[in-house]
Amino acid sequence: MSELAASLHVLPFAPPGIRPRSRLRIWLPAVLALAGFAALPLDLPLARWIAAGRCPADLGRLLHLAEAYAHGFGVTAILLTAIVLDWRRRELFPRAIATVAGAGLLANLLKMSLARTRPHAFSFAGDVWTTFGHWLPLSRAASDFESFPSGHMAAAAALTAVLIWLYPRGRWLFVTFALLAGGQRLYSTAHFLSDVAWGAAVGTFAASLFLPGGWLSLFDRFEAYLTRRRNYGVGGEKLRASSAARGVQAAGCDSSR
Repeated sequence: MSELAASLHVLPFAPPGIRPRSRLRIWLPAVLALAGFAALPLDLPLARWIAAGRCPADLGRLLHLAEAYAHGFGVTAILLTAIVLDWRRRELFPRAIATVAGAGLLANLLKMSLARTRPHAFSFAGDVWTTFGHWLPLSRAASDFESFPSGHMAAAAALTAVLIWLYPRGRWLFVTFALLAGGQRLYSTAHFLSDVAWGAAVGTFAASLFLPGGWLSLFDRFEAYLTRRRNYGVGGEKLRASSAARGVQAAGCDSSR
């Protein structure tokens, strides 16, 4: 989780409306994916510690509230609030929505590729490798076997990347919310630590696809079209009207001299 906080501080996403000279690098999702493998030895000890009720109650209540930042309803509410308050830049939000939705879709596809038992359904009788089930369960696996990866964390990481892109001044606030949301997935025994890291990798990978400078540029022309339409109207009527108004004003000034 610390890798997420450190890396998001220097996310190389371009500011809204500015396209960088080079494509977004893939190093952040790769680092988080490797962190997931590195966390495997900690999965069972940490899950046992949480299941034993050793987490402080006040911290548990805080983590419980933090789920809103990663839950579908909470993410939707946050994005709707941003759209309403930042209506002037509304052309940027289709990209933002696609980033978060893409992260959730990719996480669900991965869940259907490999079954893994959730901590609350695991007996802790074997080692960490016994938490993994068979390949390609598709939609046949029950929820108790959809621990890999954390879909909540994928959404939280993608939302964090989007909010940092839109409002870079609040980067550490958004990172803190994402870390708390990841902690909630551990506290609820819904995921192992590695699942949370892999979920963060999925979310940042979606951001590397959709945000400016990423691998996909399908929103660039769409945003340019919406910006042009907002500023000048369809066919440039607003621009021509503004030019005509300035001409009338100039003529009035000349006649008054």
